[in-house]
Amino acid sequence: MPLKYKKPNYNETLSNIVNGLEEKVSGRAASVLRQPIRNLQTTIQVLDNDGSIIDTITGKTTGGTINYDATSLIRRTGTLKMVVDPSYMPNNKSVFWFDKKFRVYQGVVDLSRFPREAVNFLLGTFWVNESSLRFDKTTREISVTLADKMTLWDGQGLENKLKIKRGTPMSDAIRGIMELVGETDFGYMYTSNGEEILQYDYEKEPGTSINDIIEDFRDMYMDFICGYNSLGQFEYRKLPIQKEEEIPKPKWEFDATSQDRADLTLSFQESYDLKNVKNRFVVIGSTSTKTGYTPKGSVKITDTNSEFNIDAIGTRTKVIQNSDLTNDLQCVSQARYEMWKAAHFQEKVSIDVSPVYFLQPNDVILVTNPVTKKVYQYMIDTIQIDLAVDGIMSIDAHKMYFVKPDYGEADMPIVAAIKNGINKLGWLSLPEERIKDTYGISADGKNYLSIRFVVDEEGGWQAETTAYNTSRNQTLEIDLRDFEKLNLKDENGDVGRSKGDYADRVLGHEMFHAVCNDFYGAVKTMDMPVWFKEGFAELLHGGKDRYVTITGFESKEAKKQALIKRARNQLNGTWESTSDDYVAAYLIACAMYYLVGDLNGLHDMFQRLEKESNLNLNFLYKALPITESAGQIFDKVIDKMQKMPIWDFLNDPTDVDTCSIGGNHMLNIYDRPLSPEDVFNNQTATTDSLGFKIKFDE
Repeated sequence: MPLKYKKPNYNETLSNIVNGLEEKVSGRAASVLRQPIRNLQTTIQVLDNDGSIIDTITGKTTGGTINYDATSLIRRTGTLKMVVDPSYMPNNKSVFWFDKKFRVYQGVVDLSRFPREAVNFLLGTFWVNESSLRFDKTTREISVTLADKMTLWDGQGLENKLKIKRGTPMSDAIRGIMELVGETDFGYMYTSNGEEILQYDYEKEPGTSINDIIEDFRDMYMDFICGYNSLGQFEYRKLPIQKEEEIPKPKWEFDATSQDRADLTLSFQESYDLKNVKNRFVVIGSTSTKTGYTPKGSVKITDTNSEFNIDAIGTRTKVIQNSDLTNDLQCVSQARYEMWKAAHFQEKVSIDVSPVYFLQPNDVILVTNPVTKKVYQYMIDTIQIDLAVDGIMSIDAHKMYFVKPDYGEADMPIVAAIKNGINKLGWLSLPEERIKDTYGISADGKNYLSIRFVVDEEGGWQAETTAYNTSRNQTLEIDLRDFEKLNLKDENGDVGRSKGDYADRVLGHEMFHAVCNDFYGAVKTMDMPVWFKEGFAELLHGGKDRYVTITGFESKEAKKQALIKRARNQLNGTWESTSDDYVAAYLIACAMYYLVGDLNGLHDMFQRLEKESNLNLNFLYKALPITESAGQIFDKVIDKMQKMPIWDFLNDPTDVDTCSIGGNHMLNIYDRPLSPEDVFNNQTATTDSLGFKIKFDE
């Protein structure tokens, strides 16, 4: 017997409404959807033109579907199956008539509270398209076909000639056409910037389709959408399709691999269409008869997280000519839109889930691939909701990729200085030489290292190396935000912060990653623990400057023990990417150096790893097979960390050596201390790189 719940009062607004437009869904709404048992109640509220409720229908719906389509002007459609009732037959006295609209709610009773109230999820605001009656021995039902308000303008044309002047902001133009047809209820309306304007006088004759005009304005700049939201309000939005930081937080996470009974995923299917992948688009507009100028815009995928970026699979260009485009901004806008389709729509996911009723078209969700176990962001394209008690929700979505922002004209002097450091001061080649001399490994000189300048957030990563499974080429991204105070004349690349942030040392750190990726291959390097890769990258240029920034301890001994504890956790698989983590990893690398004993032992260790397989299993023992078991080498490293002499030098403020592998406290390859200013002797540089073909991606 179904649980009783408090029914909505006739002609009153429902309680606990979730309309799907909330930035963050309440915990209660999420909780009722995770209940192991769902007590459902479909409610239809009939609204007059002024929005007042004139009827509330409950317990009359036997089934139906609601469909969302992010790509269509008519976003919401649906079918309701209802018990036969004369008042539902279409006539001027029926609740289903031209002057009425309907809000459809799916209520889920909250079983955790008393009285048993439903959380009412608004599925949309609709108008009736079609009604039919089926009546026979087995079936007695009325079927009502619904669509959102955009259906009212379908087939409607202009009564008078329309003329909108060139230079009108697009947001004004699209609002104007909606007001012309009588729309007064608006939701979110994006305000166009100074460049998003009509590029020519727009004229249309009487009879021109209203929906065609709406599409013209929507597509004037390609990354915009418009239509009616769940409340029946017209909205105009700019899709945040290029920058990850602009994407709204995911509305829900689906994980078919989870053992949690609260996960709602029922099935998963992913499709790939790789033959049409393009990662560079060039859009050419119409040549001006007055000036002879031909507008042009180009965009390419540079995001290192995308497996389709130009470094991973090479440049795949598509050129598009569009005579409707009259300036560069429009061309760039279409190029971005085409890129969005080319990068995203190649990987589509289809999932069947227990309905999550507040999801909307273009919402972002997280989906775990049940094979790879990796979690990706997807943007919803279509949704189909079965309103039956045992109904499911089917979602089609495309994977999100992002394009890193390009650097602007103001950053060019910084770019020139970094290029000079690479080309003439050895900011890459000198670290490569040190890696070869001390670690005994090097890149083979056959592959490209693409240098890309991006503008991200100051204080995050300064530079980052990315390798690919599909190519031996790599990308080194340099974030110009962290180099804004770069001393353009300083050969070390002083950026006005810690000496550990000198550009030659930061790039030296990254070159250790690049050389490892080339020498071992990206797959094997990915199997190496993070502490090893970051620890020996720090050891290359010295960890003292970072070590002295770790403060807040009562004594040097307390600091030492805290860092050893952190190192122990790292050896057990923990990594938090804090400054303390990098110091602890550096100290593990120091201990391993002391255990191998000399230069030959260090070379043997790095070259031994090339021959080993399954490096993610017992890595420490494979790197240092100097004990009888893997457990013993763990204890031996921790014991060496307690006793190694490097602590005295790290804690001595008068000692100028950075405590790097080449300095006088370790291999002493130059028979002198290596201070922050001469860890790498920039005056001895002779080339941009020893083991890579350097390419600046501009």
